[in-house]
Amino acid sequence: MTPRWTTLAATVATVAGAVSALYQKAAERADIRRFPPPGRLVTVRGRRLHVRAEGEGGPTVVILPGMTDNGLNWVDVRRGLVPGLRVWQYDRAGLGWSEAAPWWEWRGASALADELHEVLEASGEPGPYLIVGHSMGGEIARFYAARHRDRVAGMVLVDAPSERMTWMAEEFGRWRYGPMRHWRQALTYALTPCGLVRARLRLAIRNGREPDLLRRIRQRVPAELVELALALELTSGQRRAEVQEDLGRTGVVTALEAERTHFGDMPLTVISKAPHPAPGTYYYEYFAGRSPDVAERYNRVWARIQADLAGLSDDGTLIVAERAAHNIQIDEPELIVKAVTDMCHKIREHRHP
Repeated sequence: MTPRWTTLAATVATVAGAVSALYQKAAERADIRRFPPPGRLVTVRGRRLHVRAEGEGGPTVVILPGMTDNGLNWVDVRRGLVPGLRVWQYDRAGLGWSEAAPWWEWRGASALADELHEVLEASGEPGPYLIVGHSMGGEIARFYAARHRDRVAGMVLVDAPSERMTWMAEEFGRWRYGPMRHWRQALTYALTPCGLVRARLRLAIRNGREPDLLRRIRQRVPAELVELALALELTSGQRRAEVQEDLGRTGVVTALEAERTHFGDMPLTVISKAPHPAPGTYYYEYFAGRSPDVAERYNRVWARIQADLAGLSDDGTLIVAERAAHNIQIDEPELIVKAVTDMCHKIREHRHP
């Protein structure tokens, strides 16, 4: 390419990037006016984070969604628990209505457990807590419980990975189950302009097509929340959180191993996805696309990982979903609601026999 064409290409790319950024900023402002935060904002580490608490009845249920999950996918679980129980949830930095963290901030599960402690303190939510952590949220829950054992009355881990993911890497290789896959995903997110993604999606909708992102959202939330979920998914904060939380997966196995804790008689329920998720479940095709041999090997290792997690307490229970894939809060929310409700009853009876 000649210098002239190189200069022209660079100019076009710069202009396109600027237009994308301006469009993204204007669209986000419009979305904020349409969808104000339903909870309140507390200041932690110099940024405003969104906290939502509702219902009455202890122990307070603290919901920790999985990686890059803005929490709206837990609406069915929340509705199943409130008003009989108090449910507390916050949007991690960049997600939902929370301000994004600086690009240079490390956002691994261990650091997020410390952030959780600061947000709980800033919000004035008294303990003890029953912590419900899905996927990466389960890792955050374990770090928090290990560091603040006196504040945790019980824990529900929903299809959470652990330091035993080394078993999965041994079975299928580090390229597939090591940190490299998260680096690749983070790079993809970082190089994709938010405004361009938003513009292409809106154009597709106006032309009568249903983009994959919109189809997924319709699977995840009730019809009345689809527009809100789409707006939250398209923020620049969401994109930054996707990059940071993917990069934060590096070193989590080592950190979990270093802080591996047996929780004594603390009630612990581990809920695992179904070995063979039912058709129509969220991301069903991801599991259905595996060969029978690979599926059998995967299920065998995952069952060992989940049983190992349940063994972290003398009062540990393992529940295997009948039809749900990884996002059990979407496919079988009633299973989580029952596990949490049963544990609350157990905790109350232990306190007041």
